[in-house]
Amino acid sequence: MAYLYVEAVLGINYEKLMSSVVKFSDYIYPDDLAKVLEEVDDFLSKKIKSFEQEYRILTQNGPMWVKDFTVVEYDDLSLPKLIKGYLLNNSAEVEAQIEIQRISHTDTLTSLQNRQKMKLDMAERATYGCIVFNIDKFREINDLFGISIGDSILVQVAEWFTSIGLKIYRIGGDEFAMLLHERVKWEMLRDYIKQWLKQLSHTLFHIGNESISIRVNIGVSLGGAKLLTQADIALHNAKEAKISYALYEVTENIEETYRINIAMAATIHKALAEKNIICHYQPIVDFTTGKITKYETLVRLIDESGSIIAPLQFLPIAKKTKLYSQITRSVVHQACEKFANREEEFSINLSIDDIEDALTVQDIIHTLIQTKTASRIVFEILESDGIENYDSVQYFITQVKVLGAKIAIDDFGTGYSNFEHILKLYVDCIKIDGSLVRNIATNERHAIIVETIVDFSRKIGAKTIAEFVSDEAIFDTLKTLGVDYSQGYYTGKPEPLL
Repeated sequence: MAYLYVEAVLGINYEKLMSSVVKFSDYIYPDDLAKVLEEVDDFLSKKIKSFEQEYRILTQNGPMWVKDFTVVEYDDLSLPKLIKGYLLNNSAEVEAQIEIQRISHTDTLTSLQNRQKMKLDMAERATYGCIVFNIDKFREINDLFGISIGDSILVQVAEWFTSIGLKIYRIGGDEFAMLLHERVKWEMLRDYIKQWLKQLSHTLFHIGNESISIRVNIGVSLGGAKLLTQADIALHNAKEAKISYALYEVTENIEETYRINIAMAATIHKALAEKNIICHYQPIVDFTTGKITKYETLVRLIDESGSIIAPLQFLPIAKKTKLYSQITRSVVHQACEKFANREEEFSINLSIDDIEDALTVQDIIHTLIQTKTASRIVFEILESDGIENYDSVQYFITQVKVLGAKIAIDDFGTGYSNFEHILKLYVDCIKIDGSLVRNIATNERHAIIVETIVDFSRKIGAKTIAEFVSDEAIFDTLKTLGVDYSQGYYTGKPEPLL
């Protein structure tokens, strides 16, 4: 039995339909037929009296989504006696769901599929490899030209990937990725990567009437269980090594690294809560008088077992987990309170992150005023730690110098040391890096460099401190060269002050 409206919907002549034997399954969309029949067989085998299905049927206007409400009457032998089906046009609802899913799986800026869709594809289909692309120095593009230009570059990069035939996902910010579903040898894939990089180097991206070149770093993972995570690790390794691409190596043991990092982050949290971030103080000796006139404040962490953890083990994790500023504030409070009733100068190391954190700077200034230690504190700034950001560094220096504080440049002499930094920042002290000091008694070139730094410092009215002074020969050589102060195990190791 069929109702008259089927002619309008399906394009079937009603009289012909009623006068002949027609299989309704002939009108079910071929891709859906097997699933529909399998479900019907299952429902009937379980003697279910009513059920609901969703599928497509063939109409004169093309496929149409329907909801099929089926009612079954069974005879005394529990065999189907009568089956009635009621079809409801469900196209609008299904199409809306499909559109919602498309939107949720699509990056709105580039129209590429997004990270969520990539993870879904990895779950639904066997995946052998993952490649992650990161635009080199994209933050500088945003800072120089503005976010709208940065967005335009992202769109152009997405279009470039598509133009060379790659199926790419945008997985966040300035990162893109692609999946490899077939096995491929690294040597062959590496050749493809080189070709892509060469093509990219010949491509110009437009900023208004101007054009710029774009570089990318690439991380690759093949055959692993955590492909995206491992590709991210390879990308990080490529950046650290300053190379264009890197392959994740199983020997990197990422799971163990993550376990250690998570454990250390928890240890830092607990140490901050229980006031187990402590300070040791290393004496700084005046070469002329041989007396201790200053101390450098050095942070330590006490773990659950009571062991003292060195800063190199926990500060990098603290920076990545946004706990670094809390550690800095704790150190400033402890050191200022310790020296509030002492006569010596004391120094504290600050990173560019500290200087650019308004809350940390505000807390530092408040503590200096409260403890009345501003005239005896020295803030040490790493010579290599983003010091080129003059505006924020100069503003901080101005704020604390008004209160009477001094500024030192730490680790001067490492890598490419810029004497212009010193002139622009009006520093009071230059700390000569240990890499120049360790072998100074036997290395004439190091002695010449140190002598140059000493001469330069005198001419601008700054004092010099040599770090890592470990024996008498080094001490005597530095004294002869005219360095003002000595710091190192020869003159005193870091320890708590009573």
